[in-house]
Amino acid sequence: MTRIKGIIAAGTLTGLVLLTVLALGFRNAGAAKETTVNTATAVTTPQQLQDMQTYTTQLEDALQTMQAREAQYQQQIEAANQTIQQLQSQSSTAPTGNYWSEHEEHEHGDYDD
Repeated sequence: MTRIKGIIAAGTLTGLVLLTVLALGFRNAGAAKETTVNTATAVTTPQQLQDMQTYTTQLEDALQTMQAREAQYQQQIEAANQTIQQLQSQSSTAPTGNYWSEHEEHEHGDYDD
């Protein structure tokens, strides 16, 4: 009996191993098919390609326009900063003594108490 039990046990184990290998093999084959579908390259028509090139050209033109405007704005900012610096240097060199004395003189004018 032990010999028959050994043969049955060996057959059962062999069957389980065979089923496991087949199940995993089919599962991997399905994954390979999905991968093939996912990595397929997109097909474009000549019209789509032309549309994309036109769009790219428009974007490049818009970018160049923005860069030109940025350069103009930067020049205007630099000119404004120079003007501010000139005005600040002029105001710091202006005499202030006469202004305060005149102002105080008018401030202490006639008051009725």
